[in-house]
Amino acid sequence: MYQPNLSYNQITISTFWFDSWLPTGPLVELFGEGGPSELGIPLNAKVADVSNVTSWDLPHARSEKALQLHIALTSVSPPRSTDTDDSYNWKVNGSICNGYSSSQTWEAIRPRESTKAWAPTVWFKGAVPKQAFNMWLTTLNRLPTKTRLASWGLNITTTCSLCNSADEARDHLFLNCRFAVYLWAAVFARLSPRQPPFISWAELLSWCRVQSPSAPSTLRRLVTHVLVYHVWRQRNNFLHNNTYLSSAETFKLLDRDVRNTITARRNKRNFNNLMVLWIR
Repeated sequence: MYQPNLSYNQITISTFWFDSWLPTGPLVELFGEGGPSELGIPLNAKVADVSNVTSWDLPHARSEKALQLHIALTSVSPPRSTDTDDSYNWKVNGSICNGYSSSQTWEAIRPRESTKAWAPTVWFKGAVPKQAFNMWLTTLNRLPTKTRLASWGLNITTTCSLCNSADEARDHLFLNCRFAVYLWAAVFARLSPRQPPFISWAELLSWCRVQSPSAPSTLRRLVTHVLVYHVWRQRNNFLHNNTYLSSAETFKLLDRDVRNTITARRNKRNFNNLMVLWIR
């Protein structure tokens, strides 16, 4: 965690109630609004106002909180006339930063989990942001498919929007639906002719990680992102706009997107030979 760090031997202008000049943090948070009345110290008082040359000048403790304050002050020297002005340091995980660093602070306080095995498949250099984001939601199974909407209490039919033959869940929509099966077959014909249909999402992610001369993992991930994006887009077009494109027409859009992405990144090392492998 991060915290401001005040040099305790240089306390001259810090506010008594609002600055973190003690390890307990701002005293106004410890005592609350009634603190000034309890201690008889004005709200705008400075730390130097409650000390003399040799000791702290505080009233006797009449509460547990006041006693905690007295105990804390035993480890802090009162300010002296020879002391310099206060100085603050911003500390992150015990290390003093050169000024405030929002990036270091966020790294210190953000929630953390172990790196997921699928992360390189979803977030890779050269991925199209909107397609990578869609792939991320799909991998987490967060897309609002009909089965998920029904689980939230919506009174809707759960039949797949594209094939009307099974419930619209993630694995069905992107792996087993007739619409998606056609697209995967067309992709396999170019990249992996002997690849059988995927049984699970984990199998799809495993396929994306495979590296081969005829189908590098970058090309597999790119095509997967585009395919998942277009299946979801066509599902939404049919459901919300009553517009339907066939699997063959959708594959033409997929093919164009893959070509455009490769062309835009042709100078990148991982993309410079992908066009030949895709259109062969």
